[in-house]
Amino acid sequence: MEKKYVVIVDSMADFEIGFSDPNLVIVNTPVTIGGDDYTDATPDEFYKRQKEVFQLNNQLRRSGKCPIPIKTSTPSPMRLYEEMKKILETGRDAIYVATASTLTSAYQSGRIAVDMIEDDDEKYDGRAIAIDGLSMSALTAVMVRIALRDCDTTDDFIRFIFDRRNDTEHFFLVTEWDAFRDSGRIPPGTLAIATLAGFKPLMRFDFNDEGTRKAFAEKKHRNLRKLCQSAISTLAETIEEKFCMIIHANNPDGASLMHELLINQLPGIVPIYNLERCRMGPATGVHLGHSAIGLAFMRKKGVYENAELHRKTQLPEEAIYGYSFG
Repeated sequence: MEKKYVVIVDSMADFEIGFSDPNLVIVNTPVTIGGDDYTDATPDEFYKRQKEVFQLNNQLRRSGKCPIPIKTSTPSPMRLYEEMKKILETGRDAIYVATASTLTSAYQSGRIAVDMIEDDDEKYDGRAIAIDGLSMSALTAVMVRIALRDCDTTDDFIRFIFDRRNDTEHFFLVTEWDAFRDSGRIPPGTLAIATLAGFKPLMRFDFNDEGTRKAFAEKKHRNLRKLCQSAISTLAETIEEKFCMIIHANNPDGASLMHELLINQLPGIVPIYNLERCRMGPATGVHLGHSAIGLAFMRKKGVYENAELHRKTQLPEEAIYGYSFG
């Protein structure tokens, strides 16, 4: 059903391939490998080339040469402005739910796009709004799907996202360290020890002790099954909605294991799961690599102390642009 608003997200929001909604627009996030554009590449095309480049980069480092860069950037303000303008010309509100501002400058691009709309000579009946979603990947997909299902008006949607973005939870399991090595986010010595020991990290994208949303290592283990079980245990204790989402970059065996363990341990949970369609797109894969698996869900309010710290201190004017609570 068509609503009075349309939601814009960038492709770092990992909806399943082929998902469509008349109230949703997905803007591709620029991705490059070396000088080649992979913005519109399929996951299979991107991860095949990424794996080749990771292997080549290891050789280049050993010979003292610079590795081939694998990069992503946020959609430009002009790109977001163009999408907002199309929506506003239909008389509907345009809402950009940006990837977390602690990870990218997407929210800043959205704010600039809203300013560009405000500076237009043409005046619109609808409103242009940007909101910091404090989310990424399947987190954004789960949160926006629930909001589109439950929120009939723009006001309801904005209030839902602003409040419940604190209650989204995402685990990532990574069996190869190449993406972290290429990004430089982890010291080389730490990577060398972890690789030699055969450790696999369970990454959590959530709030730290200061109430700031970050990606951090929850734990590490040599056994992928135990890492999957750890993520599922957290889900079982805190999940609110009875569905979650399992995604993978190019690791169908890992995603299948996660799905098998989940449905065996929690038969009442209905995961969004499809090995072909539930994939991490290139924009997410740049950061996590071809081996990554993801588990995202919406948890109950009040069960995670660090999220509650953020909820108590968040100010609407810091997270929403082009809109004010009445």
